[in-house]
Amino acid sequence: MSGLPVKISIIVPVYNVEKYLSACLHSCINQTLYDIEIICVNDGSTDSSLQILQEFAKRDNRIKIVNKPNGGLSSARNAGIACSSGSYLMFLDSDDSLALNACERVWCETLEAPTDVVIFGTHIFPTTPRATNWYYHVLTVRTHRRWEFTPDVLFNEPAAKPFVWRHAYSRTFFTEHKLLFDESIKYGEDTVFQMEAFPHGKNYAFISDKLYNYRWYREGSLMQTNHDDMDEKIRKHLFLTRVICDYWKSQGWLDLYGKDFTQWLLEFLVADIRSTQVTQAAEHLQEVNALIQDFALSQHLDNMPAHIATLANTVRRGDI
Repeated sequence: MSGLPVKISIIVPVYNVEKYLSACLHSCINQTLYDIEIICVNDGSTDSSLQILQEFAKRDNRIKIVNKPNGGLSSARNAGIACSSGSYLMFLDSDDSLALNACERVWCETLEAPTDVVIFGTHIFPTTPRATNWYYHVLTVRTHRRWEFTPDVLFNEPAAKPFVWRHAYSRTFFTEHKLLFDESIKYGEDTVFQMEAFPHGKNYAFISDKLYNYRWYREGSLMQTNHDDMDEKIRKHLFLTRVICDYWKSQGWLDLYGKDFTQWLLEFLVADIRSTQVTQAAEHLQEVNALIQDFALSQHLDNMPAHIATLANTVRRGDI
């Protein structure tokens, strides 16, 4: 690094991605901002991923390899955070890639004003099969800044959730609030992290630049498997929602933002439960109702927008 300060740490969890890893790493070592480090966490790969990492590390001393037993995405990210030194942290999935100006564009944005989180746009591939409109909606960003946390930042900005890889976070923000990924969550870990992190923030930069190349579909991936089994997906969503509720209660945020949170909870859980692919809807609705009762959210069920009131009534009835 020639004694230069490290501006950005790119944290890359790696697990059995030999087919995609070279393209991912090429996008890192060819960044237009040189003062970065690339922390590759080999999470117990059994294919040739480690050998590929070692070959790239010989070519570029900005690459650091962290070897650990397989522990999942959150565990790998936390291991990378522990070894990082950059002023800002970015996260890159190893089957995706960055635009070559991604780090430079993020860094320039942070120089404009104090910034806890930078949120940027995403290029979606492959085009066949085509991603649903939902992906294009949540991965499109409108350029603007927000100077304080309000529920709008988290619940009415499509770009705030649910993917952490299109965000860059200030290290100061991370350390001040002791932010880490919950290693008990194996599906939906990004949503848990963002729901716990964003309300701590003060300064958010949203930029429309498409700085991330997201492989939205990969046959056999964990995300694809869970989307194919709606009941299992809902069970996992119920678990992570309870984790989020516990954290929000501990921070006093349910008292401050309870109505907005309840609206999010209903949209997040009940809309999927009403899907025709679900076979255990009554059981799931009982779990939603238990969440609402356990965290005293029923007080917020009245006077909801019409489409949310419909979801609330579904929970009250306990059937679709």
